[in-house]
Amino acid sequence: MKQFFSRRSGFTLLELLMAMALFTIAAVSLAGALNLISLTVGESISDAEVRDSLRSMMLEITRDPAIREETRETNPDERGLFFHIEVKQLTLTTEDAIPLQGLFEVTVTALQDTGRNRRTELDSATTYSNVNLL
Repeated sequence: MKQFFSRRSGFTLLELLMAMALFTIAAVSLAGALNLISLTVGESISDAEVRDSLRSMMLEITRDPAIREETRETNPDERGLFFHIEVKQLTLTTEDAIPLQGLFEVTVTALQDTGRNRRTELDSATTYSNVNLL
């Protein structure tokens, strides 16, 4: 009996469809991963900018020779970022009951105005200032 079908080398339609499906799944997964990486990098840069602004504000307040006890807020910038500043004078004494003058606790909180009178706290820092050392 003669064989009517001959074996040819190559891929069948089913094999090609399965290869294309696997490639599509891999491409979609890679695109999702790249998008997530992009979002994470963007958030990291934004967080670093907020921390840098917070550090600058903290230095500006603690290096002011006219520092005084107060609570205030700065005006929001173009990103809606502003700071809540709280300066408290400390009343400490030495072992000999001599009061120490010019000591302050400074707390700066970075906030963002998210619209509709809503604010989000982004970061906060506390440090101490001694006007006698300025």
